Amino acid sequence: MTEQKSTQERIIEAFIELFRDYGYKGTTTRAIAERAGVNEVTVFRHFGNKRAIMDAAIQSVSYSPRLEKLIQEKVTWDLEKDLRMIASGYLGYMENTRDLLMIGFREAGNFPELNKMIVKIPLELKRVLVRYFSEMRQKGKIIDADIDYQAMNFLLLNFGYFLSKSRFADQVIPDSLDDFLNSSIQLFVRGLTP
Repeated sequence: MTEQKSTQERIIEAFIELFRDYGYKGTTTRAIAERAGVNEVTVFRHFGNKRAIMDAAIQSVSYSPRLEKLIQEKVTWDLEKDLRMIASGYLGYMENTRDLLMIGFREAGNFPELNKMIVKIPLELKRVLVRYFSEMRQKGKIIDADIDYQAMNFLLLNFGYFLSKSRFADQVIPDSLDDFLNSSIQLFVRGLTP
């Protein structure tokens, strides 16, 4: 049984879809209400104005709690398994929030708060990776390397995959996600294993 979306969730989802297709100016509260299947008055009652809907959309995609939970619950201290789990979680999150992220890239100059939200995603992943790699090094499971650079390399590898697939589909990277993860993680593990 699927869980029914709340009115606020439907309004936020409608806003994101319309914002993606028509930009901020082209996204009216009337169109949001229509797409969400509610009265325009309901939109105003829940959010007050279009800007508040955008703020709620930004808050709804916060990455930090999801990543923390993923790491705390699933780390096995096996480098290959953990990096696969982290990359899969990160790329899954990016895919689920693709519309808002792509809007953010396109509209960053007009909406600095979108830019702030987007920059938090790689910064949070980097923070978690630095902590993970530091603990792995203390356990003697990876070589003594610059942890910040290793975290950034892993982050950029996955972010590059997401951007390439989002922007160019299979034109640049024709491989599936599994093929990409298998190849890139094996290479990464080989480089970090003592």
